[in-house]
Amino acid sequence: MAVAATRRAGRGIGLIALLLALPLVVVLTAPLHTAAPHWAHVLEHQLWDQLGETLALLGITLALSLLFAVPSAWLVATREFPGRRILGWALVLPLAMPTYIAAFLYAALLGPTGVLSRWLGEHLGWRPDIMDLPGLGLVLALVLYPYIYLPARAAFRMGMGLELDAARTLGARGLRRFGRVALPLARPAIAAGALLVAMETLNDYGAVKYYGIRTLTTGIFRSWSGLYDLGSALRLSLVLLALVGVLLGLERLTRRDVRQGTAQVAATRAPLTGPWRWLAPLLLVLLWTLAAGLPLGRMLADVTSTTVTVSWKELLPAIGHTGQVAVVAAVFTLGVALLFAYRQRYGNPNDPAIRLAALGYTVPGAVIAIGVMTLAGIPDRAGWLPFALIGSLPLLTYAFALRFLAVGLGPLEGGLRLQRPELDQAARTLGARPFRAFLRVNLPLLRPALLAAATLVAIDVIKELPLTLILRPFNFDTLSTKAYELARIEQLREASWPALLIVAAGLLPVLLLERMAGRK
Repeated sequence: MAVAATRRAGRGIGLIALLLALPLVVVLTAPLHTAAPHWAHVLEHQLWDQLGETLALLGITLALSLLFAVPSAWLVATREFPGRRILGWALVLPLAMPTYIAAFLYAALLGPTGVLSRWLGEHLGWRPDIMDLPGLGLVLALVLYPYIYLPARAAFRMGMGLELDAARTLGARGLRRFGRVALPLARPAIAAGALLVAMETLNDYGAVKYYGIRTLTTGIFRSWSGLYDLGSALRLSLVLLALVGVLLGLERLTRRDVRQGTAQVAATRAPLTGPWRWLAPLLLVLLWTLAAGLPLGRMLADVTSTTVTVSWKELLPAIGHTGQVAVVAAVFTLGVALLFAYRQRYGNPNDPAIRLAALGYTVPGAVIAIGVMTLAGIPDRAGWLPFALIGSLPLLTYAFALRFLAVGLGPLEGGLRLQRPELDQAARTLGARPFRAFLRVNLPLLRPALLAAATLVAIDVIKELPLTLILRPFNFDTLSTKAYELARIEQLREASWPALLIVAAGLLPVLLLERMAGRK
């Protein structure tokens, strides 16, 4: 009887996973039968330019992110120098800043009328303008490189200790050990981080729109809101989804034929000597200054300026709406994630429906929004519900759950892996059915993981822009949409208040991640 009940529960949870993943299926299939009156125009005049600029931005961002992250991770993980501990966690702080916030702040600093641009023009005769494709690639890399820095640092520090020490004993110098031993062993970790950088770059809308870069994401927005052509938006979403698939395939290829290092053996930190003892920390301080110091300094200068007027009448509702959607989306997402965690613990640990639903985190927010809106249009047109789904908070919550399910499920899976199977067997011996055992035994032990998952999901919801812009109810501003709208009308200084609140909230998961990494 217990086995039959578990099977029925498994089928029900699998159905929930399929319902959650339906928008992804819609994006794959709807372009085949959805009218697209402007598709010929988009295909001839826009698609290839958008694809070219998307790939160029992706290449620049990835190259610079690797340049910033990998040497920094190597120095912090394997070398001893003044300020190493402080710089080790300070280099993670740029993760707290959404890409669009960093782009707005750098435009205020190094744009055509930026403060630093004017100063450099007056004193050095050089007036830079960062608001082009290479400039945006630099800004994105400065914010996103910690996605590579964190796993690379962990791999260099704990994944190859004996190998690095053996290479040192055999006389291999620093660069040789780095190129011949460390990089091949750290390749999967670096590739996983690079994949996250690529996904965040493809997901960005606020920065590329403000800098005037034509990417596939801006093309989706233009087709949907400018041409009112959902069919063309779906086709562009399919192209973007195909690009995501290529990137996922490339990341999997990097795992092939990889030698495994000696896990959990820390490398011996060798002290830096000579000029590098001070040059290395200076370079890391320069990286932190560009990635976090300058944007934060500009933001704090704006919010403390007496010349900047803040409309609290508009900002307070945005704060309330942000808290509302963050809490509701986090609770709903965690509820679904707990069901999936139960299924993986007591049923099929590799349920394909759950894996499909968890792919939402790899899909840009604009693509998910278009898929969700297409799906919601079916009951809206048929009049099946007493209210319209499109432009409602339930639909926005559903979309957030799909987008950030993997963020909530990851900590729960990690927490369950730490619980010995004997706990489940003991509960069954005492007569508890699987679901009761999960509630009475596993769930109380998951409280730290639940807190971490809820925090990560809530902060990601606060920072998310493209999905919120498309699916939010009418006249419903959050901090992210408020910051974007103010920057769009060139009120960059006024945008600093919502930007600062977003960054302050974003510091929580960054500090949490750094604390977890430190414990490990």
